[in-house]
Amino acid sequence: MASRLGAKRQAKAHDRAAKKDGKRWSFGRKGKKAKPAAADAMDLAFVADDEHVSDPGDGAGATGRKKHKKKRGKPSPPLIGAMVLVLALAGTATWLAIEAPETKRRLESVRSLGRGVPVMLPDGTPRFADAAQAAPEEEVPLDPVDMPVTLTPSRNDQLLERLRVGRVPRVAPDGTAPWQYYARPFPQEDKRPRIAIVLTGLGLSEAATHEAIDRLPGAVTFSFTPTAENLQAKVDEARAKGHEVLLSVPMQPVGYPANDPGPNTLLSNLSDEENVRRLEATLAAFTGYVGVTSKTDSGTEFLTQRESLRGVLLQVQRRGLVFLDLWQVSGSKAAAVSKELSLPRAISDLQIDRIPSGIGIDAQLAQLERLAQANGVAVGFAEVSNPVSLERLSVWSARLRDRGIVLAPVTAIVNRQPDR
Repeated sequence: MASRLGAKRQAKAHDRAAKKDGKRWSFGRKGKKAKPAAADAMDLAFVADDEHVSDPGDGAGATGRKKHKKKRGKPSPPLIGAMVLVLALAGTATWLAIEAPETKRRLESVRSLGRGVPVMLPDGTPRFADAAQAAPEEEVPLDPVDMPVTLTPSRNDQLLERLRVGRVPRVAPDGTAPWQYYARPFPQEDKRPRIAIVLTGLGLSEAATHEAIDRLPGAVTFSFTPTAENLQAKVDEARAKGHEVLLSVPMQPVGYPANDPGPNTLLSNLSDEENVRRLEATLAAFTGYVGVTSKTDSGTEFLTQRESLRGVLLQVQRRGLVFLDLWQVSGSKAAAVSKELSLPRAISDLQIDRIPSGIGIDAQLAQLERLAQANGVAVGFAEVSNPVSLERLSVWSARLRDRGIVLAPVTAIVNRQPDR
């Protein structure tokens, strides 16, 4: 009957129209009894694809224009992996930032426990028998160069004798010698090779003297010229920085009197009494020194004259001082006479700034190190008037300990050098 009434034909017509519009019409199940026309209209379901939109103003109906939505592309797997990695790193960094203070606190608490913490039983006794006998870690001793030093005052009336020329050193009633009282402390048990550096000519130039005091370590010994002005104040300043002090005594050079070292020069043609008087006048220049030496521009003749030299060194020994022979001339009798008199003595091995250049000074310092390694001690001297000497000595002394050698004051070298 459906075919007779034209329903089948009508359905086919609807199918063709639906295919043309891109729409699908559905009817009731095939073979069922047909419903009334109103019910048939209700059963028709218009199924439209979301991607197709008809233009309501288009009179063509199913043949109207269609607008197609553009599909978004999916992200590629490498991009997704990179995004995940970035998020993971950001999260880790945030966590570390939050936990950093706590981690630092725990690390410091662990370090504070030390290496030698014993394992204890509940009753408080050591877990292992040898734990209680474990020796504490040995502390590294402070290097003598870095020792904080406060020298004794430059003037001690017990160590001074008043003469007409002024106050001169003497041995105290209790037997204390000036060279021991005014010395810079030094650990005599130190087994390292020792080098003493003596800087001469201080006091003549205000600027050079202050620069030497400021730049060089306290273990360097300073030798002051007796004719300088305001000498005691400069000596006190140097000793306040830990420097031992020597007094330079003018002695007869080769070519005297054309080459004249200055007032109160010791001469080989004078009597012992006159030379002693001149020596005492020089000794009264200031106080606080440990010993005497010859000026670097003098002594080349006087030190070779045994008898004249003996009378002077006898007075040095009687007044409790050290004698440093700068070794300005071969044939000096100072070492031999000092040994005969049991005079505390030291001998300079070389002049550091004989070639007054950086390369020359460094070469002499290297030679001084070899002498110290071979003999256990060595002594070198330089002129304060050479700025390069101060600069190279400052650099060299800072690295000396790395080579197993210690910088020492002259009093730490006394009587340790081989006879000459």
